[in-house]
Amino acid sequence: MVEKRQYIDVNIFIYWLGGHPQYGEKAKKWIENIEKKRGEFITSTLTLYETLIIMAGLTGKTLSDKEFVNDIITSLTSLKNLRFIPLEKEDYTKAIEYINKFKLDLEDAIHYTIAKRSHANTIISNDKDYDKTDIQRKF
Repeated sequence: MVEKRQYIDVNIFIYWLGGHPQYGEKAKKWIENIEKKRGEFITSTLTLYETLIIMAGLTGKTLSDKEFVNDIITSLTSLKNLRFIPLEKEDYTKAIEYINKFKLDLEDAIHYTIAKRSHANTIISNDKDYDKTDIQRKF
């Protein structure tokens, strides 16, 4: 059986870490799947930065708070079965193409680009903008 490669969008981590009232439990189940290695899970290194920025905004913390930064980074990087795909210079050029092709914003286009380059079968996200692309979205 071939394992499906699943790209985890940033909103899964935000809902999980932030205990989102509507989506927090569903996000937690995806995190549990990652921890139990039910498939192959990837995300972009951009996800680390975006998670820091968004969580700082939600909590009132700043990126100069070393403990906060360390806690967020450790939360994501300690997920042993989650692989981080680094951004490459060409990803930005491709993302611009996808902005035009699928009418995505820059962040979604970058995440889609990394998912596509990494041969992901699925994007795990509640962001319906990914429904405009050729990769299946689940949430």
